Amino acid sequence: MGRPLRPVADGLVYHAINRGNNRDRVFADDGDFRAFLRALAQTQLRYPFALFGYALMSNHFHLVLRPEPGQSISRILQSLTVAHTWRYHRRHHSVGHVWQGRFKSPVIQDDDHLLTVLRYVEANPLRAGMVGDLKEYPWTSYAAHGLGRADPLLREAPVWSGLGATETARQARWRRRVHELLTERELAALRRSVTSGRPYRSDAWAAGMGQLLGLATTPKRRGRPPKRQPAPNEQAKTEKKI
Repeated sequence: MGRPLRPVADGLVYHAINRGNNRDRVFADDGDFRAFLRALAQTQLRYPFALFGYALMSNHFHLVLRPEPGQSISRILQSLTVAHTWRYHRRHHSVGHVWQGRFKSPVIQDDDHLLTVLRYVEANPLRAGMVGDLKEYPWTSYAAHGLGRADPLLREAPVWSGLGATETARQARWRRRVHELLTERELAALRRSVTSGRPYRSDAWAAGMGQLLGLATTPKRRGRPPKRQPAPNEQAKTEKKI
């Protein structure tokens, strides 16, 4: 089956993920994490995009971002991963592939679906059992959203203001929400989106975006399309010709 097309249009928000080749580590130590964040800042200057959230894990990363008008998600991710590969090899005196290949970047509807993806992304260290409180893990955007720490990489997400009347209230609510486990239904829908590359969205939004972008909103059946059966009158005409 062919690869799904990447939806491309101004204003779309993406959940971008890439893993290490063979699921190997891409961040061996704090120096690698810091180098990736510097590469992210440099890529942001070169190919502007709004970054709403991120999580860097030992063998993969998550980014929630919206390219600025005219910018390409593929160009952004290619530039970022190539820069990290170059720095990684130079620093560790290594060669070969660092990333597994084609990154994933399903589109996210920019409403509560976006907040759910941000929760999923920032809670990665918690789900992995690496920490008991996300304030103990420094390589996500949680410190900005939950603790109010300045992060020049980040832009306020379109739905962030709906979390509370003040920034203090929003941060307090976010701390509670991110430490609450996602439901099995939410996790399953998110993982289907990541695996298939299809948008994480409501059905109504998907139908509208499908028409706008000329994309199918449901997966195509595997294999060859079924043969068309002739109508009865067509069958009769065929038999007369024999």
